[in-house]
Amino acid sequence: MRVFTAKDKLPVKNEDKTFCFLAGSIDYKESTSWRDLVVSGSSKNTIFFDPTREDHDVLDNQEMVGHIQWELEALELADMIILNFLSEAKSPISLVELGLYMKSNKLIVVCPKEFYQYRYVSSICEKYNTPIYHNLQEVFRYV
Repeated sequence: MRVFTAKDKLPVKNEDKTFCFLAGSIDYKESTSWRDLVVSGSSKNTIFFDPTREDHDVLDNQEMVGHIQWELEALELADMIILNFLSEAKSPISLVELGLYMKSNKLIVVCPKEFYQYRYVSSICEKYNTPIYHNLQEVFRYV
């Protein structure tokens, strides 16, 4: 298993590895990131794409465009996208990603009932038969 971050060049697609993009709410204030938990809980031969950048808020325009392009390319390259909404976050970019990839059959959504847009997220997932879970532990079987 390997983790590529937004500072890394993306790999070439390899048929014997699963590529997983870790989309969703950012949890800068937590001592352990939910993304780290998914990676450490992985039992399969999975390559992860982690878009988290602690310097996100200070990127200049050119750096931000580069970051966004990396994310879009990694999302396209991914075989699966774990989209995790944290209950206390607003997650506007995650809601955009939900819309962009809803019909891709790549999404695995984690959305607690406490998330402020839970009814919206769960209704869309139901309409398009996308798996939705209420906690992160339920998605470990995919990675």
